[in-house]
Amino acid sequence: MLGRLFKLPKIKQFYYKPRYYDERKEALDKRIAQIKAEMGITDDQPEGNKYFRGDYKTHIKGQMKSYFKHTRKQKRTSNMRLLVILLILLALAWYIIYY
Repeated sequence: MLGRLFKLPKIKQFYYKPRYYDERKEALDKRIAQIKAEMGITDDQPEGNKYFRGDYKTHIKGQMKSYFKHTRKQKRTSNMRLLVILLILLALAWYIIYY
């Protein structure tokens, strides 16, 4: 029983082994990107693509603002609830002690 008290769990390790890696393809893609950058060619996705929206960054920003606002509101109500419960318990303890 006492031995289990001081036994520490083993360290969890992360092991990632890539399935496939083509060094030549990576070098070729890097070189193509470099040449396109030198020539001023951009790979903008068309506006009709359903997976790409230009306002994506602002959409995420708005979601994060609403999330943090909601979290702040929850924290405030939780603190208020705790204060009310504490006051009720203190009043109950005072009533029991003095009456």
